[in-house]
Amino acid sequence: MVSTLLREGIALPHTLGLLAHKTVVVTILAPNGIEWDKEKKEMANVIFLLAISKAEYEEAMTIYDLFVTFLREKATKRLLNSQSFYDFQVIAKDSLGRSV
Repeated sequence: MVSTLLREGIALPHTLGLLAHKTVVVTILAPNGIEWDKEKKEMANVIFLLAISKAEYEEAMTIYDLFVTFLREKATKRLLNSQSFYDFQVIAKDSLGRSV
């Protein structure tokens, strides 16, 4: 298996099929980190959990563009400082705006 810890402390665990009734993303912010790989001493600070429905699969793939943008923008610290969904949206829009 390949590690689901990308870089910059961002983890994206693999989804287990397209069994969800609705596509949903849950974001976990862990300022102190969560041990992701004990052997490599890797810590995850921002974890995106995805449930993807079969009907929304194509549209859901654009979510991955946002995750890649967060990596490229090194947005982990900014994400960890967000206090609300509005803060998260501002960071996402700002990151996506610079990547265009």
